[in-house]
Amino acid sequence: MVLRVSLAETEVVDDPALRDLLDDAERARADRKRAPSPFVTAHAHVRRVLGDLLGVDPSSLAFDRHCPTCGSTQHGKPTIVGHPQWSYSLSYTDALAVVAVAQGPELGVDVEHVTEADFGGFAQVTLAPEEADGFAGHEGEALLAARAQVWARKEAILKATGHGLVVDPTEVVVTGPDEAPALVDWRAREERPTAVTLADVVLRCPDHRASVAALTDEPVEVVTLR
Repeated sequence: MVLRVSLAETEVVDDPALRDLLDDAERARADRKRAPSPFVTAHAHVRRVLGDLLGVDPSSLAFDRHCPTCGSTQHGKPTIVGHPQWSYSLSYTDALAVVAVAQGPELGVDVEHVTEADFGGFAQVTLAPEEADGFAGHEGEALLAARAQVWARKEAILKATGHGLVVDPTEVVVTGPDEAPALVDWRAREERPTAVTLADVVLRCPDHRASVAALTDEPVEVVTLR
């Protein structure tokens, strides 16, 4: 079988009407942000996409959270109340929000602007020692795009497992930027996921890179929603 993952992207906008889709807790979180537009756009986007797929009013959706590391319900991977068969994941930058949705296994999606990978210590904070060789021959914008793609693969896996940055990205080894996406090794003390399938995503926004991870051994088909 093939796992079908629906993916939708939207540009970040400053639209006060989007706040009407959020619940009180989301609006409170937005108010604590120095620049709330990315948060508001992203969470309104989630509600619109899920509302369309589930056939419900976007503003009526409710979410639970659970952290697999500490057991807290105040943070961690979100689930949709009343729809346990569905999994979703959200990622956003200052300019773009991306949501992935599927029926079945846990999902993770991550999107990175290529310029976010433009810092001198990238290899030290992101890569396992042997992963650095995969960037040989990449320079300039191509190097930043390759870094962003590999970074997105790692973050997508950690969002699917629910660990987030509790696990050091250097302990999650993935294939190089010129290879098909896959998890190569898991070196964290936290339990390794039993199965992971990765898929890179081609976005309409060319200065971003994104990947989807699903906790399954089935192949993944990413279908872009327009």
